[in-house]
Amino acid sequence: MEIKKRIKKVVLVYPNQKWMKVDLTTTWNLPPNTLCLLGTMIEDLYEVKIIDANFYDLTEEQFEAEIREFKPDVVGISLLTSEYQDILEICVKLVKEIDHEIVTVAGGVHVTTQHESVLEDQNIDYAVRGEGEYVFRNLLEHLNGRAEFPKKGMVFRNCDGKIEAFEPELIADLDQLPIPNYKLVDYPAYANKLSRYGVDSVHVKPFARILTSRGCPVGCSFCQVESISGKSLRMRSAENVIAELQMLKNEYGIEGFVIEDDNPFGNKKRTKKMLRLLKEANLNLTWKAAGVTIFNMDEEIFELMAETGCQAIGIAIESGVERVLKKIIRKPVNLKKVPDLVKLAQKYGLFVTANFIVGFPGETWEEIRETLHYAETCGVDYIKVYQAQPLLGTRLYDEAIETKSITGTHDKVGWRYSRLHTSEFSPKDLSVLRVYEWDRINFSTLEKREKAAKIMNIDLEELARLRKATRNSLTFEDMDMEMMRTREV
Repeated sequence: MEIKKRIKKVVLVYPNQKWMKVDLTTTWNLPPNTLCLLGTMIEDLYEVKIIDANFYDLTEEQFEAEIREFKPDVVGISLLTSEYQDILEICVKLVKEIDHEIVTVAGGVHVTTQHESVLEDQNIDYAVRGEGEYVFRNLLEHLNGRAEFPKKGMVFRNCDGKIEAFEPELIADLDQLPIPNYKLVDYPAYANKLSRYGVDSVHVKPFARILTSRGCPVGCSFCQVESISGKSLRMRSAENVIAELQMLKNEYGIEGFVIEDDNPFGNKKRTKKMLRLLKEANLNLTWKAAGVTIFNMDEEIFELMAETGCQAIGIAIESGVERVLKKIIRKPVNLKKVPDLVKLAQKYGLFVTANFIVGFPGETWEEIRETLHYAETCGVDYIKVYQAQPLLGTRLYDEAIETKSITGTHDKVGWRYSRLHTSEFSPKDLSVLRVYEWDRINFSTLEKREKAAKIMNIDLEELARLRKATRNSLTFEDMDMEMMRTREV
C-alpha cells in the first residue's frame, strides 16, 4: 500500500457491539487494557487516541464525529470474537467513507483465528495475527519509511494483490513489555463500573482487571488459547505483576483486582513468590482469580491467597467423566483429587466455583448427566455450566465440521446458543438442561442461596430476579431466529 503522507496520529478502536443490530445476550464492557498497551508501545512516536465505542455506547454517527475531529492517519481496530465480525466490516467502512487515505489495521482474536478471510474486505489494509505490540509499532515505522516490513504477524496484500500471512508473533519475555499507560483512557470510569453480578467479580470499587501470563500448554479441544497465544506458558515475573498492582493502587486507588489469565498459577514457584510479594507490599486489596489450575495448588498457596485478600477462585474441571476428559476434551484432570483440594481451599475461607462444559460430539446423554452429578457432589460452592461451542481455531471446530455436528454457517459462532447437535441431543435439549441444572444445583437450599448472594454482594430478592431472568432467557423463538441468522445461504 502506497502511503501519501507521513503518519503522525493513530486511533485505536473497540467497536460497539450494538452496531450489529442483533440481540446479544453476552456483551463485554471491559477496560481496554490491550489498546492501552498498544498505545503505550507507540506513544513516544505518535499521537494516540483510544475510542472505546463499546463502553461508551457510541452510535455510528458519534464514532464518525470522533474520527473527523481527530483526523487520524491510521486506525487500528481490535475485535474480540468472530461473533462480532460484522462490526469490523461496519467500522472500517465508516472510516474509509470519511477518508479513504486512512490506513486501517485489524487485530484481535477474530483476526488471529480467521486471518485468511479478513482481508477479503477491501476496506481493511492490514491485519495483525497473534500478539501485536511490536508488530504494530514496526508496521507504523515501516509505513513512515523508517523500518523494514515486519516479518511476523502480518496479513497483507502483496504487489500482485494476493493475500499473504506471516506466522504470528509470540513475545517470549513479557517483562519487556511496558506496564500499560492507563491515562490514555478515563481509567476511573472503567475501574468504578461493575459490568454485571457474578461470583467471579470483585464487588469493591475501584478495581482492576489484570493479565499475568499468556499461552497455555494444556491444549483442551474447545479452547482457542493455543491458536491465539500458543502452547508455551509465558509468565510475567512476580515482581512485574506486583509493580503494576502498586501503580494501580497509588495512582487510581484500586481496592481490588481480578486475575483474568487462562492459567495464572501454572508455575507453583512463581505463584508462591508473587503471593509473598503481594503480602509484603501490604496493599490491602480484595481479589479473585477465575482461571485456576487447582492441581498446581497446595496448602501454602491457599493460605497465602487468603492472607493477601483473595475471596474466590474459579477452577475449570470441564467434565465429571474420565472418558470425556481424556478422549474428547483431552484435559488431564484427576477427578478423585478434586474434592480434597476444594476442601483445602475452603479451609482458608476461599469460595470455590467450578466450570463444566457439556454437549461435545461423541458425548452421550448419560455422560452429560454424570457430569452434572459430579458437579453437584464434588464439594464446590458454586457451579457454572456451559454448552460446548465450536470456536474457530480449535480441534472441536474441526471435529464438528468433520462429524457434521454444527448447524448454520461456520464462521459466526456465538455464545448465546449452542450450535452443536448429535443423535444424543439437540441445542434446545442442552439449553434447557444447562439452565435448570445450574439453578437446581446452586440454589436448591436457603443456605446455598444465601452463600451465593453473599459472594455476589446482592440480597436474596435480587438473586431471585437474576435466576428468573436466566430462566426467561430460554426463549425458543429467539433461539430459532439465531439459527436462521447463521444458516448457510
